[in-house]
Amino acid sequence: MPRFIIFSRLSASGRKEMAERVRVSSLDTEVAEAGGSVVSRFVLLGEWDFCTIVDLPNNAAAQLLGAGHAGRGNVEREVLPAIGLELFQRLLSQTTETTGPHRWQITMPARAARRAMRPILVGRYRRKYFRPFRVEGREQLDGFNGPAVFIANHTSHHDMFAFIEAVPARFRDRLYFGSAADRWYIKGRREPQKQGWWRSLFLGCFPIQRAGGAAVLRYPEWLIEHGNSIAIFPEGTRTRNGRLSKFRPGAAMLAQKMEIPIVPMYFEGLFEMLPPGSQEMRPGPVTIRIGEPFEVGPSVERYQAARMMRDAVASLGRAA
Repeated sequence: MPRFIIFSRLSASGRKEMAERVRVSSLDTEVAEAGGSVVSRFVLLGEWDFCTIVDLPNNAAAQLLGAGHAGRGNVEREVLPAIGLELFQRLLSQTTETTGPHRWQITMPARAARRAMRPILVGRYRRKYFRPFRVEGREQLDGFNGPAVFIANHTSHHDMFAFIEAVPARFRDRLYFGSAADRWYIKGRREPQKQGWWRSLFLGCFPIQRAGGAAVLRYPEWLIEHGNSIAIFPEGTRTRNGRLSKFRPGAAMLAQKMEIPIVPMYFEGLFEMLPPGSQEMRPGPVTIRIGEPFEVGPSVERYQAARMMRDAVASLGRAA
């Protein structure tokens, strides 16, 4: 269970209340209600009055504890994550150098390996967790074989698996996903599944450097030139509350430059199965809606293109 440190500072009314009647801190009750436990507590002589070390089930519980007394006025809290010294030293020793992209991932042997592993790596997730799994709107792609830029709302770490299962079979071997280079393509990791080549080969991913500017689009442009489609989450990160965030224009600019259509999609149900901070995925119904492809004309500005994408995805969510 993740460990957190909570600093507490009493207000004038809080100090008065404590002086009048000594009682067990309400923090103990709140931690217990959140499914956690208090490890230890210290009285401080300094800027903060108390330091409490707690174990909590996830980040969401920590955020609630931090905001729990915001409106009461008798105590101020700051919640910080804590990690062991051994883990901290290991993180410091890690390189920031990244690997990829791997152009061999579009070759016939690589596509065959991806196709062979798909039932194991992707299909088992659908069978185990996406219950039931429903796709609406596949007919929107009748007669179209790509390439295209597929976009969707980003709700979970497992969105990619739903993406692969939702698109028509003819797209799956030639659909590639951008992944954060500083998270998924760090050089020197030991486990095969944490190495960049593994994601490139078996999941069809390629690294994207955050804040990389126009250079970020060079590899996906190369993929499209070779007849492949790109899957992008224009929000750039997972939603923290289940609602759509602001869309970045990169996906639209890519489609505009390469003169290919954008295919909007909407994912429903995945956020509830694995919300941010949760450590355990819960089975549940998943619905994917595929919208009508659209093009971004040469005269469309960046902000207009971002709005077009967001509106297209949002309309599929309202269609529920």
